[in-house]
Amino acid sequence: MTRRFRMLLVAALALTACSCGNERLAPEIGQEEMAPNDGGNGFQAGIAIRNVILVGDSTGKALASGAGAPLHMVLINNRTAPDRLVAISAPGAFQGAEIPGGGVDLPVRQPVGTGPVPVALLTGASRQLSVGGFVPVELRFQQAGTTRLQVPVMPATEWRATLSPWPSAPAAPSPTSPLNPTPGAPVSPSPTAPVSPSPTG
Repeated sequence: MTRRFRMLLVAALALTACSCGNERLAPEIGQEEMAPNDGGNGFQAGIAIRNVILVGDSTGKALASGAGAPLHMVLINNRTAPDRLVAISAPGAFQGAEIPGGGVDLPVRQPVGTGPVPVALLTGASRQLSVGGFVPVELRFQQAGTTRLQVPVMPATEWRATLSPWPSAPAAPSPTSPLNPTPGAPVSPSPTAPVSPSPTG
């Protein structure tokens, strides 16, 4: 966990502590009292949503049409029962979203998303998206319902350079690898050196 993420997490936990025993976060907590960070922030029926960002590359260039971008965020469930993030969409900006395992489990009062790995990957940008611009992102929770946030597109610089890109699947072994011989191919035995007879005197 990066130092920046730790600082944001401590601040977010301090803000949500006042909601213990309540189904929803205290209504008097407003936008101006949220922990300062670079991303989108919000509340949805007892779930604190912190520092939601889309990360591009380190060059600061706009995301090309058709490209994907990792989505990072921290979620804290202050409800009295576990919940689950079941769907993400970005209407008008991305065509789809991939979430590992089909969703993100949210245990009660346990921060999720504090590490460097993104929560989801938004896929198929519908248009070119400028770094520094904002994208509307909808989060749908199994129990808490749906909310929409304005999420900034940011370059992979400064503390964001420590975040991981979308994890890719490991490369499949070559079918001609010695560990994976072609099915049905004969296995050649190792050549053996001829045995020289002992000289007789």
